[in-house]
Amino acid sequence: MTIADTLDGWSEDDLEVDDASLHYYRSGGDGRPFVVAHGITADGRSRIPLVEPLADAGYDVVTYDARGHGRSDAPADGYEYADQAADLVGLVDALELEDPVLYGHSMGGTTVAVAAATEPELPHAVVLEDPELLLGLGADESASDDVDGEGEGEFLERITERIRGQPAPTREAVLETDAGLQTLVDEGRERLATLLADTYLNVDPAVEQVLEADRVDPAAVFPDIEAPTLILKADADPGSRERHREAASHLSDGRLVHVDGAGHCVLRDRHERVVDEIHSFLAER
Repeated sequence: MTIADTLDGWSEDDLEVDDASLHYYRSGGDGRPFVVAHGITADGRSRIPLVEPLADAGYDVVTYDARGHGRSDAPADGYEYADQAADLVGLVDALELEDPVLYGHSMGGTTVAVAAATEPELPHAVVLEDPELLLGLGADESASDDVDGEGEGEFLERITERIRGQPAPTREAVLETDAGLQTLVDEGRERLATLLADTYLNVDPAVEQVLEADRVDPAAVFPDIEAPTLILKADADPGSRERHREAASHLSDGRLVHVDGAGHCVLRDRHERVVDEIHSFLAER
């Protein structure tokens, strides 16, 4: 698979924000901008198969590689969420995107939340897909509710291995050895699996600083978000769901949806259901 096969009508370019050059991809639709921030071992290109329905619906979808990922620069430092939020705001400003929807998954979800709290007049709406700041919420949260059936420690160990370049030496080897990617291939989603395999091989070691940064407290950030906000949360047990709802209650205009059967990658796991949720949420605004 080539980069041309991936883009299929999308454009790509670089722009400068503060101390880094960010690479981005853009669908170029005539509708409202829809900006996508990815998780810690993904990149902008790997989001394209997941957000194509938004592009097909006319949104001007922009996905980008966070610093240390994909084709963006990897400075030696600057991986706090405040830095990543500043990158996101800088990208929106540089592309002159007016009244955008900001969408983020995991690390990208916390990035979007911090950006929306820092610049409350920037987004038209906010969508957070299993944001990192809600992971492991509550000391007594069970391992089954953490991340895709793993305890949080196991999840972080797997992520650290990917950042340190230990999944496998080649794309083909990653596809053969990663159970999650094998499942995608078996489901006929080989394009997405291949893009994810590439991202696992192309994360700069500096990104590990994200895991060392202070956790963001939803009670401190959510009250400053003024835009309507949808949280798409992984499936969880009743007690954990209550803790998630309590955190979401700090939003002035928020809605939380637990997606039955979904793991941490909610959009990937329940694609049609989640796309419908996003469309319904945005249609009301």
